[in-house]
Amino acid sequence: MGIATPLSTSGRFIVDANGRRVKLAGVNWIGAHMDDGVVAGLEHVHRDALAQTIAGLGFNTVRFPFSLRMTQQITPVADPYLAANPDLHGSTPMQVYDACVAALTGAGLIVIPNCHMLSAGWCCSNDDGDGLWYSDRWPAASFMAAWEDITARYASNPLVAAMDIKNEPRPARVGWRTLIPTWGTGKRRTDFAAMYTSAGNLIHSINPDPLIMCDGLGYAADLTGVAAHPVRLGQAGKVVYGRHDYPWFHPDRQPQQAFSNQLSREAGYVLADQIAPVWVGEFSTDTRSPANLGLAPPSGASEARNAAWWSNIYAWLTANDVDWCWWGLNPTHARGTNPATGRVHFSWGSRATDGLLTEDWSGVANPAIMETLQSMMPARTGPGIR
Repeated sequence: MGIATPLSTSGRFIVDANGRRVKLAGVNWIGAHMDDGVVAGLEHVHRDALAQTIAGLGFNTVRFPFSLRMTQQITPVADPYLAANPDLHGSTPMQVYDACVAALTGAGLIVIPNCHMLSAGWCCSNDDGDGLWYSDRWPAASFMAAWEDITARYASNPLVAAMDIKNEPRPARVGWRTLIPTWGTGKRRTDFAAMYTSAGNLIHSINPDPLIMCDGLGYAADLTGVAAHPVRLGQAGKVVYGRHDYPWFHPDRQPQQAFSNQLSREAGYVLADQIAPVWVGEFSTDTRSPANLGLAPPSGASEARNAAWWSNIYAWLTANDVDWCWWGLNPTHARGTNPATGRVHFSWGSRATDGLLTEDWSGVANPAIMETLQSMMPARTGPGIR
């Protein structure tokens, strides 16, 4: 059964056009935001087959990162990166992105474009220069213009049902100053709540339907500002707040109650107070060993730390029946460098330690881990859920 679009919000839940809850249970397909402007995997598998694989695993959503640079690149993607998609030879990065969106939505998946970077490259750090919605390389007008273009080009595709405005707000050096993101302060150069309002209203002036995903501060960890300064758009029922979570967001082997208290303070109260939905748009750990998810005995301190974090995040996500999106689908990386420092983080084809698929992109790498994620997919609460 297809998803009845458009989506909107009802209290803490995302609902479909009939008012029934839609729980986002998704995966990130990454690479278009990186150096070459193209997702990894198209050299191994046709996009239509990959879309069917994603849907067949039970996911209903794909978060699809891009960079501002990708939207403006006019040099065709190198043919080797598209070896399994020869019909795309000669295409620009944006044309490849379009073709992948069409494949994903053709398989019935919700697609959420995400402005992950301004300059192309690996994300994220305090020294990459991309923590705000503008930089020394990219004026704010370019950011808004990109969202105008993305919105217009997918306005006729109802399964492009949400827009994830800016990934992981964080400090950024602009000119001679390091600017720290703020929320609800009214400071023109740093207030993300004000920026989300402007971007959301701009998107809705072109297409009134998409949800507007608004990441919290501090690498999408901090939504404490929402209580006093919620994002209010002209189009009601469209704001969803984004939280990310990784093991390094927490003390080593943090007790579950302390973990729950931390998330309640930083984001969970938004759900508890029925302010809006919270979507964990990124979370993951090393998938090369089941021990990282507590599915086998740990062999060292790293696996023990990861397993403790997984036990905590799994308990919180399931107890609160939260929308989520795993980072990432990819078993292999696109090429990724820090756009400010030039440091190489990944070469094309290097192993992605948190990916779900086999290195040849042909199937599931670790069935036990996939089964754990599948157990989290069904909605247990919300409008229309019995």
